Amino acid sequence: MVDDHFAQQLKARRKDSSLTQQQLADKLNVSRKTISGWETGRNRPDIDILRQMAEIYHISLDQLVSDVRFDNAFENVKHSEMFRFTNNIVNVIFAMLVAERLTQSSPKPGFLWMDELILFVLGLRIIRSRFVLSRFHKVMTPVFYVGYGFFTIAAIFSSFVNLYKMGLNFQYVIGFSGILALFNLTVIAWHKVMK
Repeated sequence: MVDDHFAQQLKARRKDSSLTQQQLADKLNVSRKTISGWETGRNRPDIDILRQMAEIYHISLDQLVSDVRFDNAFENVKHSEMFRFTNNIVNVIFAMLVAERLTQSSPKPGFLWMDELILFVLGLRIIRSRFVLSRFHKVMTPVFYVGYGFFTIAAIFSSFVNLYKMGLNFQYVIGFSGILALFNLTVIAWHKVMK
């Protein structure tokens, strides 16, 4: 008899990664029934499969086989809170830029720049979605941070030098967006150092 708690943990990890049993089975080159057997406690995966699962879930093998969901619950909550906090900040920045753009109707180059920024922030938000991260975590996480840093620098720089002759309201919105993004990046860096 296999430890039922371990079986439940395997199931929870799969669900946390937004994978169906069939999707996980395809990634591991096993049948869906095999996955079901692991998650019901009828049998247990071998060490090579556990290593592959840990890689798919972007966690260490130790985290997969130990009870980290309860041992390090506080750490998991902090990570989850940081994920939500960053997503909320990106959502606020996106909403501010869209609201400012919708209240203005000007073909000035500054407003064309705003359209590009809105699309750029929308792209950052899509990269930060759980759906994309669950499939392309290793690629998208660095892309997000580089893109977010680029947005921060571009927004602050262009607002201070009024690069695109954008008008005072737009200049304030873009400057505030950049400062908010800089604050968020600082909190992320602090969180990683304290981790």
